[in-house]
Amino acid sequence: MNLFEEKMYTLLNLATTKSNITTIMITLATALLLSAVLWGTYRFANTKNTYQPKFAITLVMLAFISTVFMDLIQSNLALSLGMLGSLSIVRFRTNIKDPRDIGFIFWSMCIGIAAGTNSYLIGAIGSIILAIFMLVTRKKSINTAVMMLVIRGSNTNINKIQHVVNQVPGNNTVKAKNILADSFELVYEMHLPERESNNMIGELFELGGIDSVNLLAANG
Repeated sequence: MNLFEEKMYTLLNLATTKSNITTIMITLATALLLSAVLWGTYRFANTKNTYQPKFAITLVMLAFISTVFMDLIQSNLALSLGMLGSLSIVRFRTNIKDPRDIGFIFWSMCIGIAAGTNSYLIGAIGSIILAIFMLVTRKKSINTAVMMLVIRGSNTNINKIQHVVNQVPGNNTVKAKNILADSFELVYEMHLPERESNNMIGELFELGGIDSVNLLAANG
């Protein structure tokens, strides 16, 4: 029994390391530097309408929290097991408007893990590759915006309106049709390229009998 206790004590001592202040400051500085790359990429990969300052701050906070978390669990085996059990019962239910935001969240967590485990090279190379990829794909994500198209009018062939809408590239879905005796209202959800919006509006008014055409941002 004493031999078993001695071996367990030796194992716990090997698994328990104390980080010095220099190592902690280096990990936090690395997390700050990589978080700046993350923040800059998120800022320039979005437009003024889609950029969310609070979400950007949350990404930086998440990187720092992940770094501190990794520093803590590396220094104490018992603490790491306790934190693992505590985090396993946490549930986060937040709606993500842009699917790319999920990637930014995981990127932020990877920054903290890389900094906390002293894997600075992996964190730097991965962040640079992700930054380049997000900036290269920025144009496509910005040019196509989700819009709500509301058409009001009277004495117009609705099939002709549908034909004009179908000619616009992207996924166009009918959300509502309100047909009255002397007027109508049509609502579409459209993934509309910015350059196509003016052309489509002009074609709709050329049909005649259109009172108004409204384009609204779907998220706001």
